[in-house]
Amino acid sequence: MSSTTPIHGVVPSPDWVATLQPWRDAGILSSADLHIAARLATLAELTADDHDVVVAVALAARAPRNGHVCLDLRTVAQSALAESDLFGAEALANRQQLLDSLPVSIEAVDAWRTAIAASPLVALEGDTSADAASRPLVLHGYLLYLQRYRDYEAQVADHVVRRSQAVGVTELAPRAEQLLELMQLSTEQRAAVSRGLDRSFSVIVGGPGTGKTHTVAALLAVLLDRDPMLRIALAAPTGKAAARMGEAIGTASAVVRSLDLAGVADLADHLLDAEPRTIHRLLGWMSGSATFRHTAENPLPHDVVIIDETSMVSLPLLAKLLDAVPATSRIVLVGDPGQLASVEAGSVLGDIAGPVVAAATTGAPLPGAAITESVSVLLESRRFPSESPVGRFAAAVRAGDVDAALEVLQPAIVEPAITQPDATADQESTTEPAFDAWEVSVSWHPHSVLESSGVAIVKEEALRCAERVRDAARSGDAPAALDLLANVRVLCAHRNGPFGVARWNRQFDQWLGLGATSMFVAGRPLMVTRNDPANDLFNGDLGVVIDEIDDSGARQVRVAFPSSEGVRLLSPARLEEVDPVHAMTIHKSQGSEFDTVVVVLPPADSPLATRELLYTAVTRARHRVVLVGSAEALVASITTGVVRASGLAARIWS
Repeated sequence: MSSTTPIHGVVPSPDWVATLQPWRDAGILSSADLHIAARLATLAELTADDHDVVVAVALAARAPRNGHVCLDLRTVAQSALAESDLFGAEALANRQQLLDSLPVSIEAVDAWRTAIAASPLVALEGDTSADAASRPLVLHGYLLYLQRYRDYEAQVADHVVRRSQAVGVTELAPRAEQLLELMQLSTEQRAAVSRGLDRSFSVIVGGPGTGKTHTVAALLAVLLDRDPMLRIALAAPTGKAAARMGEAIGTASAVVRSLDLAGVADLADHLLDAEPRTIHRLLGWMSGSATFRHTAENPLPHDVVIIDETSMVSLPLLAKLLDAVPATSRIVLVGDPGQLASVEAGSVLGDIAGPVVAAATTGAPLPGAAITESVSVLLESRRFPSESPVGRFAAAVRAGDVDAALEVLQPAIVEPAITQPDATADQESTTEPAFDAWEVSVSWHPHSVLESSGVAIVKEEALRCAERVRDAARSGDAPAALDLLANVRVLCAHRNGPFGVARWNRQFDQWLGLGATSMFVAGRPLMVTRNDPANDLFNGDLGVVIDEIDDSGARQVRVAFPSSEGVRLLSPARLEEVDPVHAMTIHKSQGSEFDTVVVVLPPADSPLATRELLYTAVTRARHRVVLVGSAEALVASITTGVVRASGLAARIWS
């Protein structure tokens, strides 16, 4: 009997899992997406005539998994094509065929939207009835949300708009003026401090090396100089980012302590009072649940809350954070919206600051909204000059300007005349030349790492430094090994496959003669892959395995990590979540700096070939960028932007 044959006049619900299975086979939907949509369609007693509505429900369930806040009915075909979990010609053909079946013309999308709006599963934006509140999805224009993500977005927009309208005018006292003068702030940094003093909500954005943390420290110095009893909270989305924030504030505290001004010793001490931590720790995450101790009903007990690396914060987490910050407190968001967004749903920093950043970088008029005056954009990098090759290339990538990027690279294209390092040369030298004597540079080797020439390039650029790390580690010189670890890093978009981190970690182990029998072999660099509070280590921290040699000449293996006291040695038995790190993913590199980065470009058809990923990789370099990949891969990485479906910018800026 057919599954749709009426029984006593009742038409049974289709087998929605089977109906949607081709979308799973093509790598567009996951099994969870299928079962969520099937369950909801069955509960709502949808029929075969509702097929397109059920597909929309499944795609909306999928959206947050791919970083979207919602499903944009107008662009779903393009975004879904780029975000599949499967690769290969057959998967691509199947994917394209299914996506071609989606409505794409304006008239068809409008009809699709009308059908979705009529579904008993969907509430319309603005409907405050009890019936609407019980529906699992919300339609706002052409955006289809899971109810909870629509609520997160509305919460964040409401907080941002309301807080940015709370404005006062703070006259700087002569002492505060003197403090800022002595801290040597630029004009744009002083403007950012003024906004932070005048407003309960402010945003400081800028690329690497533009002095964001120094600006934050100056703001805190003025606030604490005025009121030493202020309760300050410093937080970041990851333990690694929080640790880097603490290091930067410590450096700024030392600067304050050196100023020729009465009382700066106490002021410097006050700057160090606030311990940077993760946002989850700040909010009091309750282990084993998705809830936090601090909420709107139990707000944070702080007068000033500063969040670093906000580009990595997801929409749900920002919603919960803003709920927990009292209306009377200041909150400052800091970050670089050009970098990779959160691995979870949302691109909150870009949505909040994007229009002001676009105006500042293009010279266009500033948008006329109240929030405009809450956003400060720092443009001048002190890591590398904006007119340097790296600065110009990074700006071109961020703008998606292929011609400008190629103009920078044209003189720096390196053809594959590869010569291997002379193993006998420079044997007495143990350090590279001083980097301040090097020109800041970017070079491009237009060869895929699927070819021997591409592999040889990576080897030539990175192996010499890896050998020096190994040799220092084997001799027990932990400080030298850790210093060398920051010289060169291979960065990849992928974890696995021929372009991925796993391949290059195996390859470097082979080149270096490091055995595969144990993780803890002297000379192998390691990365912590999970926060380790017991050892005061964070996800992303780098260390190196060394041979510790005692006074009697006996050797024992230890893992060296940098610390505020210099070097910390830990027994391998104390470490669980670590991986080799001759190469690392670009995602993991966020918040880190290296003298030279060797960027293995992903293939042109990879969903990870995006300008945000390339910009993040390039801006990890202090001195040299080496790009390895085909012209097609480079162009795809510059022209393809990560577009996350969201209505947050429209809610804030309309």
